[in-house]
Amino acid sequence: MKRKANPLIQAINESTSKARKEGHELITRAKALEEKRMKIRVNYSEAFKNLDLEMHNLYIRTGYSKPYIEVGLNGLESFKDQQLVDLLEFFTAKTDKLSTKDWTHYAVNRDYSFELDDVIVNISAYVRSDSPTCRRVQTGVEVQEVPKYQIVCD
Repeated sequence: MKRKANPLIQAINESTSKARKEGHELITRAKALEEKRMKIRVNYSEAFKNLDLEMHNLYIRTGYSKPYIEVGLNGLESFKDQQLVDLLEFFTAKTDKLSTKDWTHYAVNRDYSFELDDVIVNISAYVRSDSPTCRRVQTGVEVQEVPKYQIVCD
């Protein structure tokens, strides 16, 4: 007769196995970034050389397919800010795979995403709330029905 596995031990074993697998995947992504490190430096350093990291943010994340460069430009007066315009011109010259998304719930924020051969670049531009040229304007109201539930037991 087969012995029944203790559910706690089984859960521990599954969790350990999953953590090891995730660790191996993370190491693989780190090695891929390391291999592309010099190419990324050569291709994109010029775009970021004047980025003020006291005001803005720059991160590189390891993605499953390509490294992901994430830029946060904070406190802009408008979307015509020279640093933003320079970054957009730089990446637009390198690819036509561009998408934008506006995030208007809480701030004046627009994301620009570029997919290049070796990296994905996302630039999040945050315009100041007191900007003289850009503001959030309510264009309507969206009413959405959301089902509501309760527990009923017989």
